[in-house]
Amino acid sequence: MSLIILDDQLAFPEVQVPILKWFSVTELRELDPARQILDDRVPELLLRLKQPTFVTIDQGFWERRLCNLGYCILMFALRDDQQVLLPGLLRKVMAKAEFLTRGRRMGAVARISSSRIERWRLGSRKLELIPWTM
Repeated sequence: MSLIILDDQLAFPEVQVPILKWFSVTELRELDPARQILDDRVPELLLRLKQPTFVTIDQGFWERRLCNLGYCILMFALRDDQQVLLPGLLRKVMAKAEFLTRGRRMGAVARISSSRIERWRLGSRKLELIPWTM
């Protein structure tokens, strides 16, 4: 089962509970409960796990430099008041061929919007555009 790490800003249980039906889910804060986790520490924490997929709505994670074969970052272009949409969108994205397996996801940083998925992959200088509709 795929391990999904949810960013701290995501609403719980509205986001976490539905996702638990399909994936193993951990909150980011559980990775280091004794300390506040700032954005710059997230990649280091993800690398301690076995190929996790980090899910966020924080635009700050939409950076090619964050590509790493040890994890995948899925950044959903949603407002705070749209978080209730995230579980269904995540399931739909994970069913796409490009994200269906861990092997296909690892090394990617993707931005999911209403009309397309943009994806950086480790070792590629070209931004990939994957058509889709929310």
